[in-house]
Amino acid sequence: MRKLKENPNFKPCEPVVGDETLGGYPFRWNITRAASWIEENLDQVELSVVQIGPPGQGADSAHLDEDFIPQADLSKPVIMAWMRPEFFRLIDGNHRVAKARRLGISGLPAYYLTEEQHRQFFTLAEADRIYVDYWNDKLKTMKKDRGSWGVVGESRV
Repeated sequence: MRKLKENPNFKPCEPVVGDETLGGYPFRWNITRAASWIEENLDQVELSVVQIGPPGQGADSAHLDEDFIPQADLSKPVIMAWMRPEFFRLIDGNHRVAKARRLGISGLPAYYLTEEQHRQFFTLAEADRIYVDYWNDKLKTMKKDRGSWGVVGESRV
């Protein structure tokens, strides 16, 4: 794995009315734009499966719309972002994961965005710089065990 460099031309992917976003300061993504980009660039995105584990420490489904969970389309891939060298983060598909857990489903289709791909969807101007520092710091301390792609709930790679 290599160190990242800040993109001097980074422009935030600012949401417009109706765009879905996820996250908080400093890492918030424009999910609407990410999903559109994936559909236009399927040949550049890893499609695999994410294992659905039990809810992880601090997991809270209280923020989910309970009425929407039964309607969630489990055939639509969730989106995972490579947040640090040993960790993927679920950035789209929380309702699908909640439904899968309730139905006892152990895996869902997932798009995996690389550390370079997901950065373009940050909504804040300083996010790219902060992310590069975050990634490079984690790179220094990462474990050498590569493991599986990801597990939602335990969030391990």
